[in-house]
This record gives sequence, structure tokens and C-alpha cells, in this order.
Amino acid sequence: MGVETDMIKLLVMGADQDPMPLSRHLWRAGVAHRILPDEQGQQVFWLLNPEHLPRFEQAMLQWQSGQMDAPVIRDRQALVLRMQQVPVTLVLMLLAVAITLAFEWLWGAQVFLWVSFTPMEIQAGQVISLPISETLASGQWWRLITPIFIHFGWMHLVFNLLWTWVFGERIETQQGSLRLVLLVVFAALVSNSAQFLFNGSSQFGGLSGVVYAYLGYIWLWNQRHPQQAMELPNALVIFMLGWMLLGMTDISRSMGLNMANEAHLGGLLAGLAFALLPRFSKRNKR
Repeated sequence: MGVETDMIKLLVMGADQDPMPLSRHLWRAGVAHRILPDEQGQQVFWLLNPEHLPRFEQAMLQWQSGQMDAPVIRDRQALVLRMQQVPVTLVLMLLAVAITLAFEWLWGAQVFLWVSFTPMEIQAGQVISLPISETLASGQWWRLITPIFIHFGWMHLVFNLLWTWVFGERIETQQGSLRLVLLVVFAALVSNSAQFLFNGSSQFGGLSGVVYAYLGYIWLWNQRHPQQAMELPNALVIFMLGWMLLGMTDISRSMGLNMANEAHLGGLLAGLAFALLPRFSKRNKR
């Protein structure tokens, strides 16, 4: 464990100081960085790209002189720079948008038949989900993952994209793209399988199971590694768990909410389990 050797220590802030104003200024200046707590609880700024050191030095001169409105790189360029640090999160979100767009506006049910957990047939006017053995025997292994990309309505999509970004960006920025890919695949397998096995139907979809895996992963990681904790407000944990529990009650059904409860719970448990795995000693290169 510990800080990756390819990062450069920039500065240290006290535990009682808010690092976010300076962090925003550095991102605006095009300085890719990360903030990690040390053993004393102080907040350490680490440089992710050594080539950004001159930018950091100039940005700090501006910060110290109060010239915070003159970033080296404009906001749009800084946003692009930050997005380059989270390619997996962006690809995940773009796939969800593309597949949902194709489902809602282009090819309709045919898209769902392509990505459903198991193949489906129409028998006596009813849509029947075939057993999981059909997915495995036919070699259509992608179906074990692809239900996470399709969403039923734009509100469903937007809600999941919001939390996919909030949680996924934190994990990928701090722990790297490879670990996030493994977490997504594991969470998709567990949450999709749980939903299918408990309901016997492939008529489900969405990133919710992955989102709850993110939640469980970050929460347990923070408990086990407080010196490398990721930001996760307690109020957000309570809200997300409360929302999951609401979906298991008759109240949600009376409100017209049809939630994939088993996928949510399966994802949460998958995230908790993944947090127990050891972390790679060195962040994967991008």
C-alpha cells in the first residue's frame, strides 16, 4: 500500500483546512493532481504528471498573489484534462447513453433483445426469458454484462449517470482505471445474476447495481484504509441505502417505481466484497 512512486509530492495542508479552492485552481491551471491524507490526517497534494510541474509553479505564484482569475489553461481545456484521467468512467457513461438512445429512439425492443441477460422468445403472445444455460451454451457471454447499459426512460438514465460519475470518478482518479474495470465487471456479473436468479426474468437493466457496488466499495475501503479514504459523506450513504430499502417496500410500487431490488443488493454486496481484495502496489499506466 501507499502512494505510487510515479507521483510527485507538491504540498501539505492541515487537516482543518479546505483543500478544494486550491484544488479547483490547480485543475483550472491544467495541473493534474490528487489529494491524499497522510498518517497525521494532513492533506497532501500529489502531482500525477511530472510534465505539469511548471504549470504548478506558475499556478502557485498566481494563488499566492491573489491572481486566481487568470488560469494558465481555460476551464474547457482543464475539463478535458480532467476527463482524460477517467477514461473508463467516460466510456461506461457513453455506452449507457448510446444503447439507451438506440433503445428509446431508434430500434426499440430489438436493442433490448441484443443486450438482455438471456435470450428471449415470444410464446403464446408472451415474452419468455430463456434459462441462463442458453446464454452460456450459445457463447453469448456479453449478455452477462450488457444489461447494465440499457435504461428505461431518461430519468432512469440521468440518475444512474450522475452517481456513476460521482463515485466512479473518485475511484478511478485515486486507484486507477484497471481496478475500476475489474470492479465494474465483477459488479455487473453479481448484480445481473442476482436479479435474474431471484426473478427468473431478463427484463431488467441499468447501472444501478454498479452504482451500489461503487457505494459499498468506497464505504468499506474508507473503513479499512482511512489514510487513503475517498470522499463519501455519511448523508449520501444514508440516502442511497434508504432509497434501496424504499424499493423493497410496497410504497415504491404504489408510486409506480419498479426497482431492480436484487440487482441493487447484489451490487452493494459485490462492492463490499471487492473492497476486501488487495490493491495493486502500483497504479496502472494510462
